[in-house]
Amino acid sequence: MKTQEQNKILPADGYIKFQCKHTHAVWNSEALPVTAAFMARFEEADAFRTEVFDQGFIGIYENGIGYGNLSFRYGENFVITASATGGARELGIDGYTFVNKVELSQNTVHSLGPLPASSETMSHAGVYLESPLANYVLHIHNNLLFNILKEKNALSTSANIAYGTVEMAEAIRTIVKRNLSEAIIVMHGHEEGILIYGMSLAHLKSQLVFLCQEAKNELCAQCKKGGHNG
Repeated sequence: MKTQEQNKILPADGYIKFQCKHTHAVWNSEALPVTAAFMARFEEADAFRTEVFDQGFIGIYENGIGYGNLSFRYGENFVITASATGGARELGIDGYTFVNKVELSQNTVHSLGPLPASSETMSHAGVYLESPLANYVLHIHNNLLFNILKEKNALSTSANIAYGTVEMAEAIRTIVKRNLSEAIIVMHGHEEGILIYGMSLAHLKSQLVFLCQEAKNELCAQCKKGGHNG
């Protein structure tokens, strides 16, 4: 579902705002071992990310800045798509990074993998730090859905809180505290940004279905209104 508009100011994404303490490592090595159970979970998540990319919720803007990211819980920590991967339809294991520690008070993310963690790592961390039930977090971009959700007064962070910051992570934690299992959050201070989390990929998929239906309803309403005015 690709509804990005042309000739508009593009969101300023892709820039890491936290202190990144990244150690380069190769998956399935002594430094970053994997199990069969991990690979099964990873492959399911990676396939889902490709589906989301095909829907236009993850991608790259005409200015070369990528948007959208996915993460999943791994033990006490989480794995997230790496920085600057939004433009790739298929990632594979080398497009993901293990986040082994997040220090909100120090604005610091510790990661291990082929590439540094996504610039939205702080936002994802806000979910995992607050909810033991959340196992997947998806951050998407869509202008139509962003505006629909704002009009419907959906759960949201403040317009004065920027993406990728400690303030955003804390604001998300406040929302998650009241919605431990799943939710859709509008990131008001992050143009087009929407955060979705849940206990399973099935939860995320159902939330995307809901959002797509909301968009279709809005487009149908606009068409009918245009027909009446014609």
